[in-house]
Amino acid sequence: MGTADVSIAATALAIALVAFVTALGQLLQQYFATADGYRRCQRSVMGEWATRTRLRWRWREFRFETLYTTPEIFMTSTGPDRPDQVLIEGEANSRAVTLAPYPRTSPQGTRNINETVCWVTFLHQLHMLGARNGLCDTPGISLPALCFQERSWDFQLPDVVRPLAVCTVSDIAIMARRLGMRWKDFRPYDGSLKAEGHFHVMTSTNVRSLGILLQYSYTRNEIWRPALRSGLLRGYTKQKEERYIPSTGADLFGFGFISGNAGIHIPRFTIGTQDEIVTSLGLLDETGKSAIHIREILHRYPGFYPPTGDLVAMTMEMVRLRGRSHVQVPAPSGNMHGFSTSPKGRQAFRLCLEQFVTEGNNKFGPQTAVVLSACKHLSETWKEWETERFDSAEAPDISDRLMPAYLDAVHEQFDNLKQWIIIQKGPIYRNVLGAHIRRAIIYKDNDKAVFANWKTLNPNYEADVKEYFRLWPYILTDLPSGEYEDYDEKALCDIWIVMLFRACCWGACHFFVPGERVPSEYYGSQLPVYIG
Repeated sequence: MGTADVSIAATALAIALVAFVTALGQLLQQYFATADGYRRCQRSVMGEWATRTRLRWRWREFRFETLYTTPEIFMTSTGPDRPDQVLIEGEANSRAVTLAPYPRTSPQGTRNINETVCWVTFLHQLHMLGARNGLCDTPGISLPALCFQERSWDFQLPDVVRPLAVCTVSDIAIMARRLGMRWKDFRPYDGSLKAEGHFHVMTSTNVRSLGILLQYSYTRNEIWRPALRSGLLRGYTKQKEERYIPSTGADLFGFGFISGNAGIHIPRFTIGTQDEIVTSLGLLDETGKSAIHIREILHRYPGFYPPTGDLVAMTMEMVRLRGRSHVQVPAPSGNMHGFSTSPKGRQAFRLCLEQFVTEGNNKFGPQTAVVLSACKHLSETWKEWETERFDSAEAPDISDRLMPAYLDAVHEQFDNLKQWIIIQKGPIYRNVLGAHIRRAIIYKDNDKAVFANWKTLNPNYEADVKEYFRLWPYILTDLPSGEYEDYDEKALCDIWIVMLFRACCWGACHFFVPGERVPSEYYGSQLPVYIG
């Protein structure tokens, strides 16, 4: 063999060796990538969700592909919103299906350094919340649920080193509030979310090419529970547990939304901000006088929030669930004062109504007598109806639950009048409501009383109710003449009395929990957020 042949052979061998090393490097890189993805989806990272991690052989690439499963978490009713959804209920069967068993406790004296993705802990806390809420078969209940999503690690972003769960801005806002957190910062388009409360902490970072990444932690140790209850653990403030009514209507309050009532021609409106209150008053009082007057007040007193407790109670359907003891709802506005929120206010309504009926110079129909009888029945049967235990608008010890029998009795009285209101012709209820707002809630002669109630923690609800009854003749004359040929003074009085009693019933079944509200434009938003 000549020198030239040897050189050619050596060159060919070198080229082949380089090609072999390159191919081997690429193959090893694929194997290492597979091993890295599989390592990041094992039990120490994903808990029981690692049982759904699997390898798929790809012949064309001569390698394994790592496939893993993570949850898409969302809010739903008990109906089948999605065919493959699983409700997060807190029961053993639900925990097994959602791969969220009770976490194992670390040995005594050993600090548990948790390497698990935080959405596993989040699922556990949602199950704990579901267990506290009880059975999920109540009509109207709204619960968190999840769907399984299988993904390939091949398409994981370089900046993401753990499997991610996904939720939406709207649903994560609801879940955080239900867990007892308050939103300290909620600016999704700036990538900034922060919530905390009742040992839950949620923060966010912005990940390139992904979006908002949430980090969640629960900082309370279960072995602290007896010490926390007795107040013996130093450095921690005892916090009253929050148990919100698990329904969509209650969730809307956290966004400042009032869902309204189509049966009485009340549309959905918002009262979360001062501007929204002005807009909503213009919607409920079609003359625009209330909105103009409130705008003038806000110009003089920028920090003023009009009292909206009675306004909510007069316009809402029942949010509570029958047979349930839960009564707490997020406060949809900054000032939820109103006579309907207080037992003293309900007592004052009964006493004023008795006087109104017995005076003999007032014209009223048969429905007013029905309301008076219902008030007497509730006050004689249930001490909670008129017993001053706490003011739902301001008291630090807001009841998280009341006796279901009492709440159902009040709910029954509310429903007894519901059909009577619905059969009234046209938007008569809404028009009476508008006149009541103009003449009894928002009117110039009442500015001093409104500001007095705003400044004090003990508003005089008895005086408010007496003022309502004193102003009834003015409310009546403020209704447009000639538009209600089928309604005389007695019929209009019945509608007004029913409206006030309806508010009392609603206020007795719901207790507003103060807290920061999420901007209303984010309700129903499908903007995704990822949980690390």
